Amino acid sequence: MNWTGKRVLVTGGAGFIGHRLVRKLVSLGATVAVADDLSKGATRNLEEVSDHIEFTTSNLLDSEVARKAMKNAEICFHLAAKIGGIGYFHKTPAESLRNNSIMNFNIWEAARDTETKIVCLSSSMVFERATAFPTPETLLEMTPPPMSGYGFSKLVAEYIARTYHEQYGVNFLIVRPFNAYGPGEMAGEYVGYAHVIPDLIRKTLSGQYPLELLGSGKQTRSYTYVDDLAEAILYTTERYENTDFNIGNGVETSVLELAQRIWKLCGREEPFQAKYLPSYTYDVQRRVPDVSKILATGWRPRVSLEQGLSLTLEWIKRQPAVAQ
Repeated sequence: MNWTGKRVLVTGGAGFIGHRLVRKLVSLGATVAVADDLSKGATRNLEEVSDHIEFTTSNLLDSEVARKAMKNAEICFHLAAKIGGIGYFHKTPAESLRNNSIMNFNIWEAARDTETKIVCLSSSMVFERATAFPTPETLLEMTPPPMSGYGFSKLVAEYIARTYHEQYGVNFLIVRPFNAYGPGEMAGEYVGYAHVIPDLIRKTLSGQYPLELLGSGKQTRSYTYVDDLAEAILYTTERYENTDFNIGNGVETSVLELAQRIWKLCGREEPFQAKYLPSYTYDVQRRVPDVSKILATGWRPRVSLEQGLSLTLEWIKRQPAVAQ
């Protein structure tokens, strides 16, 4: 696919994943429009490309706003969502399910009777209740639906994509990231507002001792560097439609091991010691993708966890809220 002049809409394009995708699209010569309500994203994330994009503060819960945003788009990367760490989606279960579903319906309705292809950003949380690991895409048909509002909202998003293709011919691609991390996401006002890596970095840099971990520390995840994720989204969009891909590196890492790596990278001199706190209801104990399908396409992740943690730490340390 030649991206030069391609009319692209990125919803949530000022957010953590979105702004990295926007930068790559601009570098490829695409004509990029960004729609974001700035509830989590920030215009500073787009400063480097602000002269090369059309930015609109948009509330996609309004169907007319969604319709206008989608006008003339050849491809829509739909990333806008109520999203956060484990604490965040436990605080907002109904809001996550309601708002994410309404935005998805509005975007897909706007694509009816058009040639727009929609890239649906799903989540590994659709496999919240999976029992087979590593978990392939095909297991979704046999996995009980998620119990969390956020996880279920992402499953609904996938159903919307598939059913609008079946009935209205809207072409789609479902991309399912596993635990994205990297520069661009800060820890929030409470533990679990953001994802685990910025939370652990903030607590380690602040001098917390022992380091507080939610749950047993034995929970495992497969962490995906944000630029690898953005590249995978573009790579699959260029080559496929009406299918789905797990995106990740397939490497399983426990939260305890992650915390120990961050402790060492932050240069803490005390012997590592953890304090285990009660976790949340929907703290999945194991989540690791089978990435055979995307690897078979020729895509490969480039950034190791060690490299990615170093880059993330250096970015967080440069932020004013940390430097002061």
